[in-house]
Amino acid sequence: MLMRAALCDDENVFRNEIYELLNEYARARHIDIVCDQYTDGRELLPCADRYDIIFMDYQMNDLNGMETSRKIRALNNDCIIIFISAFPEVALDAFEVDTFRFLSKPIDREKFFRAMDDYLKSIDLDNLIVIRSDDVSYTLKASDIIYAEAKLKHCIIRTTDNTYEIATHLKTIERQLPPDKFTRCQRSYIAGFAHIKTHTSKEIIFDNGEKATIGKTYFAGFKSAFQDYILKHNEGQL
Repeated sequence: MLMRAALCDDENVFRNEIYELLNEYARARHIDIVCDQYTDGRELLPCADRYDIIFMDYQMNDLNGMETSRKIRALNNDCIIIFISAFPEVALDAFEVDTFRFLSKPIDREKFFRAMDDYLKSIDLDNLIVIRSDDVSYTLKASDIIYAEAKLKHCIIRTTDNTYEIATHLKTIERQLPPDKFTRCQRSYIAGFAHIKTHTSKEIIFDNGEKATIGKTYFAGFKSAFQDYILKHNEGQL
């Protein structure tokens, strides 16, 4: 599993403390954590959508943690925010921006680990797939995947915010995708139903504007599977 984390704190000593705790947690739970550090909210804001989890200092110079978090939420960013402060009396204010946890400085290791464990439990594991490519692991939300396409010995996975070139076979990816939400529309192409804007008997148009060809021998199976998806969606069962 790959987790993308950001530390936003204007005090170097606390950034280092959290960084070390994250590394220790990653080793203990056998996961990969990529962590970037920021000294203030203005520096973080343009990059906030890159992260799964943000550790936010409450009090910072210029743009404080609350205002930074409000701006992140205004962008409809659903990342997890964990507030950190030496002043526990501000905890209630922090939850105005859908804070996942509030941790007091100095950080208690057990509380930190417990917060991280709760975060992992909160993730919809049925909606995650882990793809390995050489020595790198990518954890992707199935709901974010628009399509997967075979390219020689590699596969291209197109998500709502990124493109991944994976050194694996399309069949390996297909086995991890929910079969009620994805299907092949041609031999080398798997389409995600949630991102189909419209289709004909020959072509799919995705919600990002890209197109995919539907093979003649695949159309009947594609049409039936997509209709089943639409029916379930309308019944609110997804």
